Order: sequence, then C-alpha cells, then structure tokens
Amino acid sequence: MHNVLRGWVLHNPLLHKELRQRMRSGRTVLGLSMYLLIIGAVAFVFMYLNVQGQTLLLQPARTAELFTFLSYLQLALISFVTPGVAAGVISGERERQTLSVLLTTPLLPASVIFTKWVTSISFLSLLMIMTLPLYSIVFLFGGVAPSQVLAVFILQLITLGAIAGASIFWSTFIQRTGWSTVLSYATVGGIFLGAGVAGYLFDSLSTHMPDQGLWSMLSGICYTINPIYMQAALESSRGFFTPTFHNSLVESVFQTVKTHNLTSSGSWMFFMSVYVGGCLVLLGLCSWHLRPGTFAAAVRRFGRWLVR
Repeated sequence: MHNVLRGWVLHNPLLHKELRQRMRSGRTVLGLSMYLLIIGAVAFVFMYLNVQGQTLLLQPARTAELFTFLSYLQLALISFVTPGVAAGVISGERERQTLSVLLTTPLLPASVIFTKWVTSISFLSLLMIMTLPLYSIVFLFGGVAPSQVLAVFILQLITLGAIAGASIFWSTFIQRTGWSTVLSYATVGGIFLGAGVAGYLFDSLSTHMPDQGLWSMLSGICYTINPIYMQAALESSRGFFTPTFHNSLVESVFQTVKTHNLTSSGSWMFFMSVYVGGCLVLLGLCSWHLRPGTFAAAVRRFGRWLVR
C-alpha cells in the first residue's frame, strides 16, 4: 500500500501540475497573508480586550477561552474558504474545455478526482498550519496542551475534507462554476446552520410531545453532524480548563453537548461515518460520473493484478 501511494505521488503529473500552479500563484501568497493577518488581528484584539492590556492577568482559564475562540474562528474561516477553493476544480476544467483532454490521459477518473481533492485540502491545510504560531500564545500562558490543539486540528481537517468532497461533487455534476459554488455554500450552511436550527426545534418539540425520546434522539443526530457542537464536545472531553463564557450562545452550545452526551464514543463514530464515509461516497460518485464504467474497469485491473 505504501509503495502504491508513493508511486501515485511520484508519477502523477496532474498532482505536480496542480500543486505548482496553485502554490506559485500570487493570489495564493496574498490569500495566505490575508488569512493569517485577519485571524492574528482578531486573536490579539480578543486577548487585549480580555486582559485590558495587562498580559500578566492572562490566567489559564482565560487562555482556554482564547483557545476556544481561536478554534471556532478558524473553523468558520476554513468552512467559508473551502467551497471557494474546491467548487470549481472540475467545472472549471469543463468551462475551459480541458476536461475531455484530461480524461484522455492514462490517469483514471478516480485518480483525477482524488488529485483535485488532495490539492484542494493541501492548500487549506497550509492555512491551518500557518496559524500554529498563534497557538503558541496559548501555550505560553498555560491551560491547553499540545495534544488538545492537535485533536482540534484533526477535527477541523476532517471537516474541511468533507466540505471539499461535497464541493467537488457539485463541481462534477453541475456544469457551471457559479452554480456549483452556490450549492457548495448552501451545503455548508445546511451543515452548520440547518443542523443547528433543526436540533433546536427537535429539542423544543421534545418538551411538548409525548414521545420525547424520539425527538431527543433526532436532535442529538442533528447536533452530531454539526462540527460546531462536535468541536465543543472535543474541547469538553479533553480536560480543558473550563472557560468563563461571556456569551450566552457559546455557553448554550457547551450545555447542549452535556445534555445530549455528545462526548460519547457513539456520537464520534456517527460523526466519523457521516463525514469520512460520506466524503468517500461523493468522490466515488464523481469518478463514476466522469466516465461511467470506471469502477468495473478498476475492479478488472485489480483482479488481474491479484492473479499475477
């Protein structure tokens, strides 16, 4: 498996072309700089307002609040940026009339889709890695361990990977980049806002309906597929100092996590199944749509490889 992956990376001209084209662009440098500038400025303003300019007053509990704020700010930013990066990777090729040429190469459609997905999340992962120096402020004053930061980064990486998969799905099935971008942002809105609102409505119904267990279960499912609540569940289960929240909305999120026991292993298994499994299914559908019969051909090739 390692040799197959290594060979795919070394001998994939599309991967090399996409990475070079994306990373050598002036817009990429400008985008990285603006992203770091925005999240850095907001973080320092938040820290200054919390301590009123006296850094010696920054206690571990307030550091945990700063980390929570930074993590949610980054989750919101990458969720907003991902559709803009990934929603035009296939429809753009179709509009430039280069998709048919790309499909005549020895690369399988599945390899084309996976390459587009990898190059999209590689840029977004770089955005996340660039914010690591900001988290060193949190380590300076204590309250958060590096393992906790790593856990939050993994959750955000899974989230952006799933959003990128959904964006590529719309980019493959919709022939216009504009519409695929709109549908990608609608998907993000459904995940974050739609699932949260649905969970709140089901919670309200559970207090007035006789079958409270059913409505409570439905609300728990809605909260489980929402990265906002699952990140709060992660931060609640990793031994953080309890932040003193000054926002009732943020406090209600953590209270909902406790009420529905979103820190349980079952909730995490469901979240991983939806995001990882759903991303794989969407990418598979994209591969099939580019060239019907691809999966059957791939199975035949794999069978011939096994009998060698």
